Amino acid sequence: MKNIRLVIADVDGTMVNDHRQLSAFTKKIIEELHEHGILFGVSSGRDYVQLLADNHYWGFIHPFDLTVGMNGGQIWLSKEKKLYEYNKLEPETVKEIIMMMEPLDLNPFVYGPNHTMICKRIDEATQASGERNDMKLHVVNDLSEFWQRAIPKIMYRTKADEMDNVYRWASEHLSKKYQAFKTQTTMLEFQDPAINKGVGLQNACDLLGISAEEVMAFGDMSNDNPMLEAAGIGVAMANGAEDTKQCADFITEYSNN
Repeated sequence: MKNIRLVIADVDGTMVNDHRQLSAFTKKIIEELHEHGILFGVSSGRDYVQLLADNHYWGFIHPFDLTVGMNGGQIWLSKEKKLYEYNKLEPETVKEIIMMMEPLDLNPFVYGPNHTMICKRIDEATQASGERNDMKLHVVNDLSEFWQRAIPKIMYRTKADEMDNVYRWASEHLSKKYQAFKTQTTMLEFQDPAINKGVGLQNACDLLGISAEEVMAFGDMSNDNPMLEAAGIGVAMANGAEDTKQCADFITEYSNN
């Protein structure tokens, strides 16, 4: 552990509790890492702008050295104040995914320009997500609005007891152009197959000039698995998914709460 130069953590279900609150103890530890010259970063399925807002909201003295958004599709380096983006879904692929999922009558949503959330309809989940992330909701007049440009990912929320059926449907209709994975017990996401948190971590390490072996990573869900496997030390939360625990070097004693 003396060789660790970067600590990176998933946010929801890992760094914050179920109410998305950051404890004073966790904040203190992150600040102590900075004092010891160890870099700290966050890695999430959310857009990097939302993560930077969290960084400010939590009142850290220093900005996070590294912010990995969109499950590895975005990398923001605070020192350079520069964004790197990778492997967005092309418009024709977005159309293919939206139309493939249509028989399930779910509510797809994507992040749009000017901090907007583009969705098929406003329901309780999208309303809550918009308020939580301070994003304006835009309901499409026609589904074609979803595929007007290349985008990082498409998201679907569903009930926890319906997720297995939704994931099974997506798995039976996969393409070489996209992948489907669960990021929460109620969230299914689609992204380019080349994107995952492990690839994002490796790209970040290349930009920072360090080795992935010098990284300690924390996560709780399946989308964190590649990151935990790529890092020199991978740590799964006690509240984490079983497959995440299986690929980790350590499991925490306590849950995110």
